[in-house]
Amino acid sequence: MTDQAHQTRPFKRIYIIGAGPSGLLLALLLSKHRPAHSIPVTILEAAHELDARPRAAHYGTPCIPELIRAGIVDKIRERGLLVSTMTWRKPRTFEEVAGFDAGELLSRVSLEGLEGVPEGEWWLGTKGTNDGGRKKKEQDVRTHCLVLQELLRVMLEECVEGGVEVVWGHRVVGVGHTGLGHGGKDEKEGEKGAWVEVEVMGEDGEVKERKKVGGEGCIVVGADGANSAVRKGLFGDEFPGFTWDRTIIATNTYYDFDKFGWSDANFIIDPENFFMAARIAPATTTHPALYRITYAEVPNLTYAQYLARQPFKFQSILPGSPTPDQYQLLTLSPYRMHQRCAPSFRVGRVLLVADAAHLCNPWGGLGITGGFVDVGGLYDCLAGIWEGKVDEEEILGLYSEKRMEKWKTIIDPVSQENFRRVSGQLGLEKDEFLGALRKAKGDGDKEGVREVLLGGMGVRYDFTRHYRR
Repeated sequence: MTDQAHQTRPFKRIYIIGAGPSGLLLALLLSKHRPAHSIPVTILEAAHELDARPRAAHYGTPCIPELIRAGIVDKIRERGLLVSTMTWRKPRTFEEVAGFDAGELLSRVSLEGLEGVPEGEWWLGTKGTNDGGRKKKEQDVRTHCLVLQELLRVMLEECVEGGVEVVWGHRVVGVGHTGLGHGGKDEKEGEKGAWVEVEVMGEDGEVKERKKVGGEGCIVVGADGANSAVRKGLFGDEFPGFTWDRTIIATNTYYDFDKFGWSDANFIIDPENFFMAARIAPATTTHPALYRITYAEVPNLTYAQYLARQPFKFQSILPGSPTPDQYQLLTLSPYRMHQRCAPSFRVGRVLLVADAAHLCNPWGGLGITGGFVDVGGLYDCLAGIWEGKVDEEEILGLYSEKRMEKWKTIIDPVSQENFRRVSGQLGLEKDEFLGALRKAKGDGDKEGVREVLLGGMGVRYDFTRHYRR
């Protein structure tokens, strides 16, 4: 359906900047919007193909509802795996400090009534929904795992099939909007709009053209990551927060942790040599399971220096003290960690989501999980506007307010605590989270463990509660 056919709607088209995980997920949700027609959406991506760098692979319980309603959760389960066991360990001896098995606790959870989950038939659209003729209202909300490169391919295929326009080689260099976006009495509906200035890039890296995309009646969503051009167009270099004085190295490595009896995800607590080893692909007849091994390193070295140090680090920190002939290193990527939040997630009809809006360290997976939760909330806001169920100024203001509040009160402090836990700064005896897990497990209180694990749903906010009924 053309933009002209939508002229009676509150807006004409949504331009999503960035074909990363959050941009693709938002486009996918918009393309599947019902009961009316899908919402017109175009993705503008600076690169000429999907990002193939190894990044996130684990998507936590709070964002599973978004993967369900996007219609991709079954493909994630088929091509990836579900994380059941998680353990925190001491260094060198690898003695268990605390842990849990989510297999029987989170594999059948009713989403109805859970914090921040909109009302809906959440068992629809997934396989295995019939049980003796009865529809099950439970979902498996364990952490889902699929390497991001594969998830991006799944999302892109679904987007293209759903009619999403994806435009490659369009690098944003500026952003603008009309209408104050504050509901002033002199502001006319027709004046509202947003656009981006883009450079059309050839595959040789040369700029072929510079043009304006969008305009009156359009909405722009910056989903273009930590170095967001949309955010910089709104706020310049203002991105309050800090950068940790630690470097971490993320690797994808085939190594047989199963012979040591390790869990699906393992966190080794140590001030200097903390690391995580989390399964990201199951074992095959030719390989042991593939693990994301992320470990601490000294800052400010070159890539070549980090690569040269890697065999020594693995032999020093991993169980079995393996030499390079005992594992297969596929990828190695150094990262700096940040805790930052934009001054606002909304200026007029320009919106920010996920890493473009906020950053946190990766320990505990709150970065991409929180980003996907942002996306689900923003989708509900945009869908409500499209259907005339909410006031645009009110709901977009609430989106910025509530998602910033969730970052400040949950994502930021909890992710900081997660890093301080694994880096040995909390103290095992004073750690309330690990203490709660130990106590519940010691008492045989499965419901207590379940409540701890579902506590993360507090990062969600249900914007549909503001719909006119």
